[in-house]
Amino acid sequence: MEKETEKNKIERPPKRAEVEAQVRPDTPETGVWGRTWGMLAAATHRAYEAISSDKKQIKALRMKKAQEIAKLEALNTINGVNFSRCQIAEIAKARDAGEKIEFESISQYLSDHNTITGEVLKNNLRNDEKIGIAIAKKLRALLPASRMISLYDEYNSDMPDSENAYGAPTIDESDSPTADSLIRPIEFSDSAKKNFRQGIESLYREEKIISDTDVEGTNYLFVSESEKIKDAEILIDKLRAQGHIKETGDEIIFSNSDAENPDYKEIILRKANGHWLCAALDASTYLKAENRSIMHLVILPDTFKEQQDKVWEILRVLDIHPTNYHNIFFDPNADPEVVAETIDREFKKYLS
Repeated sequence: MEKETEKNKIERPPKRAEVEAQVRPDTPETGVWGRTWGMLAAATHRAYEAISSDKKQIKALRMKKAQEIAKLEALNTINGVNFSRCQIAEIAKARDAGEKIEFESISQYLSDHNTITGEVLKNNLRNDEKIGIAIAKKLRALLPASRMISLYDEYNSDMPDSENAYGAPTIDESDSPTADSLIRPIEFSDSAKKNFRQGIESLYREEKIISDTDVEGTNYLFVSESEKIKDAEILIDKLRAQGHIKETGDEIIFSNSDAENPDYKEIILRKANGHWLCAALDASTYLKAENRSIMHLVILPDTFKEQQDKVWEILRVLDIHPTNYHNIFFDPNADPEVVAETIDREFKKYLS
């Protein structure tokens, strides 16, 4: 093995102790990392540039980065709740200063409910839906002036358009459908989408997440994935003007050589079949200039970590400050009340 010299020395991701030394001293114990884990990715990014032709060393660096980030996350995970990408102290300061705060904790998919009528199957909620509801109840009490965002999905489906909403084939076996036809998700009917939206609001009112005195747009806001397509197109125009878009046919890719995390230098926003991906639809929610001054808290199952990290890479070039965008992730199989109580308890350490 070649001895490391100053000439061939590769910059290593900082060790945990080095990151600890740079954490703001006035930040209390929980959520101290916020997005400081990005320092690891940034250091790795510089290392990648130094050894761009050495795939073996790049792989080793990627593994090292993943290990260090895992350590940081473990330090800030309590009862299956990962606070590593959230600075609760910043949210508390925003609340005390009377600044605008928005939170999202529930993700509901029409494909999980009655795809024909759009009925919300209240007795068949996924466990992560139950967790999101329990969290929303706590946050409405902790942050009474905040606005709850419900980004519900009646756009994505696991069923291809070669099946109807019942899952039955719509293409004869003798036909020769294109690959795009087989992978393009089915579209739900307008009536199913409308009923699903109404059913979600009805559920939230039953759960006391929305009160009789709450005003839509002020205290809560429903945003559908399908309605975000126009905003996604505006997002693409904005990113294209900044030089961050690559296009091949109908496929659209976000490109940023200066990405915080080098794994996301390129992010697919729209597939070649024309289907928009969640990273693009979610990021387009923050296009308005006012979003730069709003505190955003997005709480999702830990399976969304990669998706949210992609959203963050896009928001960075839209001038959303890291102290204004926070994620908390939870184990989707955990007990809903345990997750909600854990978040409640950690927030109360900061909220007077």
